[in-house]
Amino acid sequence: MLPPPVELRVPDAAFLHEEHFPGAPCVPGSCLLEAVRRAARQAFGRPVTCMAQARFRHFVPPGSFCRLLWKPPSPAAHAPGTEAPSSCWRVGWQLVAVCGPSDGDAPGRRLAEGEVWLASGSGEALCG
Repeated sequence: MLPPPVELRVPDAAFLHEEHFPGAPCVPGSCLLEAVRRAARQAFGRPVTCMAQARFRHFVPPGSFCRLLWKPPSPAAHAPGTEAPSSCWRVGWQLVAVCGPSDGDAPGRRLAEGEVWLASGSGEALCG
């Protein structure tokens, strides 16, 4: 069973927005991935060993309110040579807009997605 969605609020003012990108600030992808990593660690209680298949579909501006959803992974989505070791759990994630700073992001708009691999000492399946 997958844990409930995680609510993420991007602060209006943060030093990282000032230079990324001047005149049209957005949250750097590396910061979004770190938020996903931390949320996965807390939600599943296991260390994240890898992040794979990350895709950023839309910019996330300061002041956004997002929801992080956990999903069973899609085996067909993997490129050759990117299968998780049997000692890992694979969990898909999707970041969707709840509302933007000026409601420019339609609720439910898919902003980013990917997969986390979580350490599992026994190799048991999480979703399956």
